[in-house]
Amino acid sequence: MSESGRISWPAQQPVWTFDWRLADAPDEEGIVILGAAYRGRQVFAKASLPSLRVRYEGPCGPYKDPLNYNNAHPTSRCPGSRVCVYAYSSGGLRALSVESYHTISAYRLTHRWVFWENGVIMPRLFSAGIQCPFDHRHHVYWRLDFDIDGARRDLALEYNTYTGEEGWGAGWHPFRTETKRLKNPPSRRSWAVVDLDSHRGYHVLPGPNDGTADAFSASDLWLLRYRASEDRYGRQGTAADDGLNGYLNAESTDGQDLVVWYAAHLFHRVAHGGDDWHGVGPDLVPFGPW
Repeated sequence: MSESGRISWPAQQPVWTFDWRLADAPDEEGIVILGAAYRGRQVFAKASLPSLRVRYEGPCGPYKDPLNYNNAHPTSRCPGSRVCVYAYSSGGLRALSVESYHTISAYRLTHRWVFWENGVIMPRLFSAGIQCPFDHRHHVYWRLDFDIDGARRDLALEYNTYTGEEGWGAGWHPFRTETKRLKNPPSRRSWAVVDLDSHRGYHVLPGPNDGTADAFSASDLWLLRYRASEDRYGRQGTAADDGLNGYLNAESTDGQDLVVWYAAHLFHRVAHGGDDWHGVGPDLVPFGPW
């Protein structure tokens, strides 16, 4: 079983167009966004949440909790569907939300994509519930297959306050081969993907609650050259290992078709109880002449 749909929003003078789907096992990657375009210009070939791993500070687990159609449920907002699509306004801006609500054992999870009329995209995961009476972290992995103005000619950059001028503006350093990176809040570290011809791009800004890597989930971002074999439709890694380091083999990322994996690390303290909701996710912010 699955649900899918086509978005052209708003209906008059659309700002966002894309397809979405929520599939059943073995394709377990939450709500998948396909062919997303902002103001008629492509942003993603595909964006998804293919891996969600949980590690307890105790004898339980680790666990791998895939988000799929089977563990999704209708909500009061959308009682006839397991994927809820609705528009709203906040701060004078309109937004479109595409979300699903899941239960996995004792966990309650909301997977949400928010598309703002100014081009900002907010991937989010919200979680509550305790499976085992110990503090734990949910490690959330988004796969972002950027195809800005098409699949080719993209470049990734990293910002740090200590980086000098290297031709991309003060603070920005280009990555020309595959790499993995850690968050570094003191240097305001963030990332960007830019099309080398149009100079349109997207910032990847870590969320304030996204945490940093640890020994169990040892990186925060992976920059990879696109390979179809590395899109595993939710069968990415295991409960014990995210499996992403195996894709790093020093391939060129200079003007290539790029995939960014972004990880957030959601901490849940058992003393706060099972009804304490937490949310994580980056902001994806456009720049250039959109």
